[in-house]
Amino acid sequence: LQEYARKVAEELGDQSGNFKASNGWLDRFRTRHNIHFRIICGEAAAVDKITTENWQMRLPNIIQHYNPVDIYNCDETGLFFKLMPDRSLVIDKNDCKGGKKSRDRYTVMLCTNWLGTDKLKPVVIGKAARPRCFKNIDMTKLPVTWHSNRTAWMNSKIFTEWLYDLDLMMQKQKRNILLFLDNAPVHSPDVKLQNVALKFFPANSTAQIQPLDQGIIRTFKAYYRRYLVKHIIANANAAHTADDVKITALDAICWIDQSWTSITEATIRNTFKVAGFEMPVVLDDSASVTLKLDTTDVVVNENKCIEDLDQVLKHISIGGTVMSANDFVNIDDGVPVYNEWDDASDKMLTVNGINFEDAVNDEDTTEQPPSLSEAMNMIRRLHLLSITQQPELHLYYFEQSRIADVAGIIGITNVGNLQRRLVDTR
Repeated sequence: LQEYARKVAEELGDQSGNFKASNGWLDRFRTRHNIHFRIICGEAAAVDKITTENWQMRLPNIIQHYNPVDIYNCDETGLFFKLMPDRSLVIDKNDCKGGKKSRDRYTVMLCTNWLGTDKLKPVVIGKAARPRCFKNIDMTKLPVTWHSNRTAWMNSKIFTEWLYDLDLMMQKQKRNILLFLDNAPVHSPDVKLQNVALKFFPANSTAQIQPLDQGIIRTFKAYYRRYLVKHIIANANAAHTADDVKITALDAICWIDQSWTSITEATIRNTFKVAGFEMPVVLDDSASVTLKLDTTDVVVNENKCIEDLDQVLKHISIGGTVMSANDFVNIDDGVPVYNEWDDASDKMLTVNGINFEDAVNDEDTTEQPPSLSEAMNMIRRLHLLSITQQPELHLYYFEQSRIADVAGIIGITNVGNLQRRLVDTR
């Protein structure tokens, strides 16, 4: 850019070389015209059709020595976990690099095997090391693996630690697996692993050939937003605006877990198929054929999730004009999930005038959990309300009954522990 500027200056008559196109000039020029220099990888560039076709031809040889149960794919996605379905809220993709909106987003990494039989615990990266709502919680028992940093981004340190944990797990299971992943700068190819082999997708092609990008992440977000909207509806009577609805980190983690659990094995298998993974079947005579899966299942399941979300959105009565389910699901597509410039160190960057050394505000409040008897009484009172005053809520009582069943088991366990302690003291 500096060289081109010097050339333009000469063409405009600056023969004496007074215009230097210095680094200072470049910084001012970039600031004035809002120009950013970034590493282009993955979805950031146009998909190269020739590269994709060459990959599809090479893929059978890459996977030929692995059983489908031992072939995995992982990918990160950004999630605005508190985002309300309100058209009046305008999201600028650059806002997630700092400021309030970035504090209301997580980076979520999902990983599954080809058969969908082993969906690993989601990795969730937030900004607070221990949100206030985690005060009375054993974080090792969360349904996700929680990490934190000032940007809520994936970085090489977190990803490498996750790889080592995955490798150790596979060593204990005496399995050797093949993990497909994109060529993001935080995914170091130099990690020494024993039971996990890494295979990177070609640059600028993951939108077409990465299984998680073929409908799994989109379906996951549709489920998440449905849980979020149901929560809004349940609290709408006590709220005047959408901002009055409280959503904690613990709520988000539970919805992430439930959404990931809701993705079916059939959906996962078929998204691998869409990405070009052909499933071999060995017959009695040792001949191998290719199992043709019905890829329409991906579209049907995805559409069903969107339709369900659309139906739930119709009941929203707070905030501005509600956006469509498609817009709501896609609202955080493409937001940054890692440092696009330099991940070689943990030094904080200043991006667009925002310093990530600023203090992180954790707005979640501490809430003392009720006792078992108080919780059971709440469930009974909710049931009474649904029967006498809000008959339309009675459909949700099945879910309440399941909670009561769990509470009953906890009560029995507590009684058993008490009896054992009494015996031990005699």
